Formats: sequence, structure tokens, C-alpha cells
Amino acid sequence: MPDVVHLVPQALSTAPALTAAPAAPSAGGAPLDQVAVVVAFTALVYGAVAWIVLRERLGRPTLVGRAAVRVARLDGSPTWFALPLGVVTVGVVSAVVGLYWDVSYHISAGRDEGPLANPAHYFIFLGLVAIFAGAVLAVGLADRPADDSALPERTFRVLRGWRTPYGPLVGMSVGMIALLGFPLDDLWHRLFGQDVTEWGPTHVVMIGGTVLAGYAILLTCAEARQVSRSRLRPWFEHLGLLIVPAGPVAFMLEYAFGVPQFPLLNDPLILAATASLTFVLASLRSWWLPLALWAAYAVLQGALLGLNTVVLNALAPWPPLLLGGAVVAALAARWARPTWAHAVGVGLLVALAQTATELVWTDAVRPMPWPADMLPLAFAGSAVVGAAAGAVALWLHLALASVGARGDEPTYADAAGRAARTAHPWTGRVAALGLAVVVAVLAVTVPPRAGGLTDGGDAPLEATLRVLEPATTTDVAGREGLAGLLEVTVSDPPVAQEAWWFETLSWQGGGVVHGELERVDDDTWRTTEPVPLHGTWKTLVRLHAGPLALVAAPAYLPEDAAIPAPEVPAPVGGATTRAFVEEAEILRREARPDVPAWLSTAAYAVVGAIFASLFWVIGAGYAAAARRTRPAPGRARRPAGPAGRTRRRTVGAGA
Repeated sequence: MPDVVHLVPQALSTAPALTAAPAAPSAGGAPLDQVAVVVAFTALVYGAVAWIVLRERLGRPTLVGRAAVRVARLDGSPTWFALPLGVVTVGVVSAVVGLYWDVSYHISAGRDEGPLANPAHYFIFLGLVAIFAGAVLAVGLADRPADDSALPERTFRVLRGWRTPYGPLVGMSVGMIALLGFPLDDLWHRLFGQDVTEWGPTHVVMIGGTVLAGYAILLTCAEARQVSRSRLRPWFEHLGLLIVPAGPVAFMLEYAFGVPQFPLLNDPLILAATASLTFVLASLRSWWLPLALWAAYAVLQGALLGLNTVVLNALAPWPPLLLGGAVVAALAARWARPTWAHAVGVGLLVALAQTATELVWTDAVRPMPWPADMLPLAFAGSAVVGAAAGAVALWLHLALASVGARGDEPTYADAAGRAARTAHPWTGRVAALGLAVVVAVLAVTVPPRAGGLTDGGDAPLEATLRVLEPATTTDVAGREGLAGLLEVTVSDPPVAQEAWWFETLSWQGGGVVHGELERVDDDTWRTTEPVPLHGTWKTLVRLHAGPLALVAAPAYLPEDAAIPAPEVPAPVGGATTRAFVEEAEILRREARPDVPAWLSTAAYAVVGAIFASLFWVIGAGYAAAARRTRPAPGRARRPAGPAGRTRRRTVGAGA
């Protein structure tokens, strides 16, 4: 039986494309009236935040500022810490909930009528606004004339008489870049056609800004630890650590929903790098932290699964397990040393254990099993990116430990009971090399290719399609229409036999249906159950010739006047031969074919530079905050007391 998941009435009520109305949503930019509403609301929020900051800087406390002071006194932390970080936390949660719903929505319903027509967009947008606003609030509340809350040793000079910790500054920058993704997304759609894939260039910027906020939270917590004994800090710190694995997993939602649009090899590689980064970082602090972090991750994924399926009635995302890496990291913590050799070695072991256990979990639970032919590349690649991610984890650990030290107090004790030392000069270089290795590997494995199987090859691959036993049935969206068994005869059978996946996919018709292809002859396969061939469903035969070739042949595509694109009729009443094409031509049907190559290249370069700036902001912020200087005589830094205040203001070292 096909693997069927569906989107039911609540979500369908927000998707006009699935109703009887013949008009399809725009295949380009959003309606201008919706753009105007979003711009006006954004300006209103920015104006409100700017007004609050200006009032606080002028020594005229606002309701928000007084609330921040009250919370800080109760928590024993600086004014710039607890309340602003709470706002950022709410933003991260909102954006993640919206992301899970939004990816499900587009897989089930296709395009929407604009940013205000999709309910998931509200969660994402408001979440990004909250991340940015919370970080700006922290920057504005730091070093106020009317407040003597402590500042960390290293601060950034905003203006004369106004300094801020680096954590809020990193959070503000990340949030601002993520929010920039919204107008860029609409511009992208107008230039290149709508792209509803999760890994669309501008989508990556928005998602990246959300998930990288965890690193800003960790840095802010370390700075708060340096100057106070906050009761909430450990909770925020563990939240930041939880976002480290949750972020990359959120990037893998199309794999979790069973509709990956990029090579399958990225699944084990990204998960291996994620496990190594997360659990090596945790194991350098404590032996139990990797296991506790995994337990929190499992609870989070269970909550998101339940929210999507029970509350939102959306698709069920089957997340990766990540357990193997956590167990190995906890065991390795017995011999933990804050050295790059240890971190690289443990990162490699964590990655291999992660890939081995994930193989079993994926085959049993997740919708896209890993084929045996992929495993040698999966394990080899996992070892490389895992070792590289381990080096990055060590640098993060030492930077946070250096920032979080109170005076002459040892930094966070490592699992072996030894204090983490100030980073060796090589550590930063090895971490940069590790990040470069991960990026280089993904630069090779992420872009899908045709692999010489399409019209551009010497022997283009073709499929002869025939619908058997056509009948009118009720689909998962509750509508009647044509369905039938799909018979597929392939012009080069060995390609299909050795494929990493070979299936039919029906999507964007109110749900998603995976059709298992059963071999019935030397060159012929047939679905085991009828597949939908009507309405807004898009049904295609997908073939993944590993490691990078993704091609497909259309079985049925509806007419789409907004693109415009003609109907590709279902092969009823006789066989029809159709060529395999690059899969993106079908899955991203809205893409405009008339865009000049130079414009596309320039646009990708700009978006790539914006996304790279996210990493630069984090790296620069951590490096600057971790530089240690000796306080001038008579100007020593003192931890905040229970009220989150100090008797002497700190003069932070400049940046």
C-alpha cells in the first residue's frame, strides 16, 4: 500500500488552490496589498522597538524597561539578560512551529495566495520579529545611564557612553539577516518564479537566522555567567544547546516528510555533522549532558510531531534519531580533554555511530530508507564531516568557557575534571578548516545533477507509461477523481534496478502519496496501489541514480494558467512514452525558463554571501567576546549580586 499522509479540513480551509475555484495562486510575487500590510506591520514593530530603546537611552524608563529591571532583580541577572532572552526564546519557538507547518503545507497544497494567505507564515514572521526585537532590546538595555547592571569584560562600543555584550549583538545581526529573507523571497519569486521548496535560497536565509539564534543565546548566557549568578541562565543555556541539533534537523524536513528534492546522501552527512557538533560540545562539559540533551531533543521532536498531526492536522514529520552519537559522546566524556586532537577523534566516532544507528532507524521508521549502495559513501563522508565538526565544537567550547569565566575562577570544568584552557592559536585555525571541510563536502553533494540520463546525455532515459484499471475514487483530500495503477517500462532497466530510489510521487493535491513500484517484467514496474491522476495532484515517476542524479518523468500534471503551463494528461487508454528530465523541472514547475544565466548566477551569489554572513557574524562575535584582557587597576569587574546589580560599573575593553 502506498505511504499516504494528508492535510485535512483546518489546513485545507486556508488553501484556496484546493477548492473548486479554477484560479490558481500567482506563480510570481505576492499580491501588492499583502506586501503593503507586511511592510507596514514591520515598520510599526521597528518603530516601537526604536522608541523603547531611545527612551531607555535617554534615561526615561519605559514599561518594558521597568519589566526588564524587575525580572533581572528576581533572577539575579543583568537587565539586558533575562527578559530580552525570553522574548528571543518565544521567537525561536514560534518560527520553528511555523516552519514545520509551512513545509507540510506546501508539500500538500502547493503554492499559496501570498504571505498572508498561509497561516504558517504568521508564526515564522512573528518569530523572526521577536528574535530581532528581543536582541535589540538587550542591546538597548545594556549600559544605560539609569542602570548599573554589570557588563562583561569584553563589550562592543555602539556609541560614546553605550556599550553592549556581544551575545545580544550577534542575536540582533542574525535576526536582522533572517528578516531580510522576507523581502528577498518576494523579489526572488518575481524574478525567477515561485519556489516553495525548503532549500530555496531565500528560505535558507530565513531558516538559518532562526536556528543560528541558538549560538547567540549560548554566547549571551556565557556573558551573563561572567557577571552574575542568574537562576535562569542554566535553563537558557540548555535551550541554546538544544537548538544546536534542532536547527539542522529542521533543515531536513523535506527528508522527514518523504519528499527530498536533493540527493539522499545529504541526509546521513548533515546528520553526522550535526551529531558531532552537538554531542562533542556537550561532552566537553559533562558526561551526562549528551544524554540529557538527546532526551530534550526527543521530547521536542515528539512535541512537534504531535503538534503537526494532532493540532494542525498536517503531515507527520518523522525526525532522525541521533541516539547513537549521544551515547558514544557520553562514553567518550570519560577521557575528555579540551584539545583539538581529542575533539576531532571523538567527532569522527560520534559520526560513525550516528550513521550506523540512523541506518536502522531510517529503514524502520523514516519515509526514505537508505539503500545499501549508498552506505560506503555515507560512512566515509560522515567520518570526514564528523571529524571536521568536532574541531568546530572544541572552538565553541573554549570560546564560551573563556567568556563565562568569573575573574580568576576556572572556566567550565571539562568531563575529565580539568579546567578548559584559553584556546591554543591552532584551535581557531583548525575550527575554520573544519567548517571549510563541511561546506566543501556539502557544496559537492547538495546540487542535484541529471547524470547524463536526460536529453543532454548520449542515451536519454525514457519511461513508457500506462494507466491500468482506471477508476473514479475518493482521494486523501476527500475529492473524487481519476486514479489507477501506473505501469512503467524503462528504456534502460539496469538504471532503475540500481537506483537509490525508484517510485511514484503524488503531491500538492491535498496530501502526498508515495507509490511503491513492484517489478513485473525485466523492464517493467507497476505501482502496488492506485495513484491519484486528477485535480491539482502532480504525479511523477522519480528516479535517483546515486549518488547525485535526480530525474523524473511526468505521469500527470494539471494545467496551470498562472505559470503558464499546459496539462500533461494521464496515459489512459494506451501507452505514452515520456523522457526523464531533471527532477527540478517538474517539482519546481513555476521556475521561469527565460531568466538570463548571469542574473541567476548573480542572485545566487548575493544570497550565498548573505547566508555566509550569518556564520561570519557568529564567528566574529565569539572571537571578540572570548579575548581576555586584564581590568585596569581600580576598575575590576565584579559579579552581580542577587539583585543583578554591581556597586561599580564595568569599563569593558573595546572592540
